[in-house]
Amino acid sequence: MYNYFMLIGVIYKELEFKTSKNGTKYVRIPLLVARSFKNPDGQYDADLFHIYLWDSLADLADDNFKKGSKIGIKGRIQSRFVTLEDKSVIPAYDLIAERLIMMGQSDVKYDEIEVNTKMTIEKNDEEGKR
Repeated sequence: MYNYFMLIGVIYKELEFKTSKNGTKYVRIPLLVARSFKNPDGQYDADLFHIYLWDSLADLADDNFKKGSKIGIKGRIQSRFVTLEDKSVIPAYDLIAERLIMMGQSDVKYDEIEVNTKMTIEKNDEEGKR
């Protein structure tokens, strides 16, 4: 069996480093990943993923990453269960980073991003808004 994901994207917001109850440093990276095709309006949509980095990977991110950094992440998906206010229990999935690749600066222009269920970004010289 194999549990694996690989994403290349842009860090969407400034990073907030935290420490767990047992003293382990971690960060949840908001990664914006552009789709490789245009939508019917001629725009590139993007998906927003939150990836957890622990221990030495969190230290690496602290020293090297900021909003706008383009990175590659390889990791695994971890499942857990969440109890809602109405006492129902639902599954939740966390993306846990295991390896990082620093890829340089991004071509994403942040003033062109619409953050909601569907996101649109501007790539290279192509223009337009959603």
